[in-house]
Amino acid sequence: MNNIWKIVIRIGIGLFFIVSAVLKLLSLDSFELYIYSFDIVNFVWSGLAARAIIACELLVGILLIAKIRYKEAWWLAMLMLAGFSLLLVYVMLFRHDSNCHCMGDLVEIKPSISLIKNLIAIALLLFVRKEDDYQIGPLGRKLVIIGAFVAALVPPFVLFPMDGVYNLFAKSDELEYSEIDFHALMADSTMQDVDLAHGNYIVGIISSGCGFCKTSCLKMSEIVSNNQLDTNKILYFVWGDSASVQPFQEETKTESFRYVRVSPIAAIRVVNGQFPTYLFIRNGEVEATADLRHLTEKAVREHLQ
Repeated sequence: MNNIWKIVIRIGIGLFFIVSAVLKLLSLDSFELYIYSFDIVNFVWSGLAARAIIACELLVGILLIAKIRYKEAWWLAMLMLAGFSLLLVYVMLFRHDSNCHCMGDLVEIKPSISLIKNLIAIALLLFVRKEDDYQIGPLGRKLVIIGAFVAALVPPFVLFPMDGVYNLFAKSDELEYSEIDFHALMADSTMQDVDLAHGNYIVGIISSGCGFCKTSCLKMSEIVSNNQLDTNKILYFVWGDSASVQPFQEETKTESFRYVRVSPIAAIRVVNGQFPTYLFIRNGEVEATADLRHLTEKAVREHLQ
């Protein structure tokens, strides 16, 4: 009976790591931004760290269930849980985040609840510490290990590539936008207080009901905060009803950015329906464009500094 419980606990912990990794993968942009928000590494390294964490969780989960290289998997699981727990204590003391992103965005968990979850997992791991590998032939063992690494590395690094890698294979041409409609929009009476004629600016054309727009605004907010850039140099032309704009600003941490409400027809015409689109403007003229994937920390920093 004791052995049955050990099997159930071991497989349960393995599934716990796999589910956690999959949920992070499904909201990978948010997980990257959460790591970036700690302002320890730049956005590129945050993307690598996010994918490395997901890959490690997948690998640990698979090896615990398969019971191959069990001791190494057990120690890696324990170290990850201990490290995450220390990070959660820091978040609880100094940041007070409402969601620790331990289970992605689909399952929001408070840091305090996640800490309890981790401590329970650590206790259960101690219960199944002394386990031996399944006895299979050398070839079978090698195939399981190779399969585990492939299953752990392919989803985060190949199926969900980093923006830099994605851009290497994506269409390199800049996003199409209508210069005529952009200047017509700027000449509208609603834009009388918006002056882009002198200096460098970035204009984001977004919809308050667009999920990709929300992610891009969060990304821009973190880039500006971590690089101490001037928020007056960034404007958002947003279409959506007035009741939706303020919650959008709060969710994306862009309350300090300038927002100008525009009609949906005008916005669609300017960017040909591609939301979000960011226009990099120098002295009133658009010199580059970007979408969510092409909106890089380096490009924003160099344009505004």
